[in-house]
Amino acid sequence: MALFKKKMPHTVSEGTVQEHLSVMRANFRDVPVTSMSLPKPLWIRLHKNDGLHIIYRDKDLLLREGRIVYAYIVQANAMLFEENNTLDLPLNLLYSMHPAAEAHPGFLMAIGRELFAYKNMPAEETPEEYREMARILAAETDRSSVDFTVSIPDPEQPGRLTDGVDVHFCSAIAFHKDLPGSHLQGASFVPILAAPQKTSAVLILPKEYWTAPYFQL
Repeated sequence: MALFKKKMPHTVSEGTVQEHLSVMRANFRDVPVTSMSLPKPLWIRLHKNDGLHIIYRDKDLLLREGRIVYAYIVQANAMLFEENNTLDLPLNLLYSMHPAAEAHPGFLMAIGRELFAYKNMPAEETPEEYREMARILAAETDRSSVDFTVSIPDPEQPGRLTDGVDVHFCSAIAFHKDLPGSHLQGASFVPILAAPQKTSAVLILPKEYWTAPYFQL
């Protein structure tokens, strides 16, 4: 894509999560992508009812109205972690649009790890709030999304809680062309474009906009 031959106007080498997000958002604003062609891997072409077709339907909406946030990888196809990966494969993500997530996204990792631990547990042994997501993780081809809210400790005011923090669980496709080195490299978080009020689809931000190979806690 020709626009990526241009140098991104904003940079950050070290900084907070919020600073990295601010720079990626500024670059996406000043060097915008209004439309893109997404490849359709064979597995999705063979399954015309796969819920991930929503990504192709709503990609331009996400490019136009999506906000860049970090998403925690709950589960991903193992081949996405292989060096020189050339496949576009599914994964499950947790993200939030709440300001608390921009500054302190670690709570998403805590939820994601606990959720993944219940993946193959009997429903009666799984907390009610996790049952549907655990079922989706175990099914691996179910693309249902789940929206919920949590209360998290306020990192800046010990002893206080921040209530009503939105969390969104969804499926996505990791297009290898958008990943540094074409694979996940043990990543915990990836920057995505999301607009949960408009669509459950998300897009991993093209790697040209990333301010760091991967964000890790």
